[in-house]
This record gives sequence, C-alpha cells and structure tokens, in this order.
Amino acid sequence: MDERITVAVSGDADAVARELREAGMDVEQILGAVGIITGSVAPGGRAALAQLPGVASVEAEQTFHIAPPDAEIQ
Repeated sequence: MDERITVAVSGDADAVARELREAGMDVEQILGAVGIITGSVAPGGRAALAQLPGVASVEAEQTFHIAPPDAEIQ
C-alpha cells in the first residue's frame, strides 16, 4: 500500500511536482501559494524524493479522527 505524504517545496511548486512525478510520486494536490504538494509514494520512496532539487522536506501525512458530536465520551 502506498504511503500518503506531504512535500514542502522551496521554489516553483509546478516544476517540483513534475520532478516528483518522474521519481514515482502520485501527485494529488499542488498548493503553490503555500509551497505544499500532497500525494502518495510506494513504501520506502520518501528518501529518494527528499533528495530532489526544490524539495525542502517530505513527511508522512498526518490524519486525525474526531468522533461524531453524538458519540459517547471516550
């Protein structure tokens, strides 16, 4: 199963996204105004992406789950 990741970029987000795609990342969103690209990569692929020019960091995507308002207190 692919790992969902968030990539922070330092430069042209569209150009970095092209490089990420060529390196095997499935790019889902390019948030150029804030320098973030989201998507997924095969397990173990984060290290290679982090070495690409224009990539500031590559992190596992954080997810949070909130119980519905009518749920019992845990």
